[in-house]
Amino acid sequence: MSNLTPRPASPGISQIPEGFSRAESKSLQRAQNAEVSHGLVIATRVQAAGFVAATGIQLTGMLSREAEFLSNGDPQAKAQMDYVADSFAEGAAYEVRRMLR
Repeated sequence: MSNLTPRPASPGISQIPEGFSRAESKSLQRAQNAEVSHGLVIATRVQAAGFVAATGIQLTGMLSREAEFLSNGDPQAKAQMDYVADSFAEGAAYEVRRMLR
């Protein structure tokens, strides 16, 4: 079994608590590795959700600016294009919420 938590390089220093049997120390090591793995998975999920959120915000802003430019002062066209931009923003927000469940 490979170790996810760093172990001391020198053989004289042990991370096994005094009084632990070999089986207990292996169980402790497995539990530590499971916690480190769980932490890495959670951190990756949060980073991915952050990336999706940042991309969604950036693209929503781009779509809103483009709607303003293309509507050329026509309120009806602006409302129609804003609907598309708002729909995109809702979809992006849904994906971020879904990722964090």
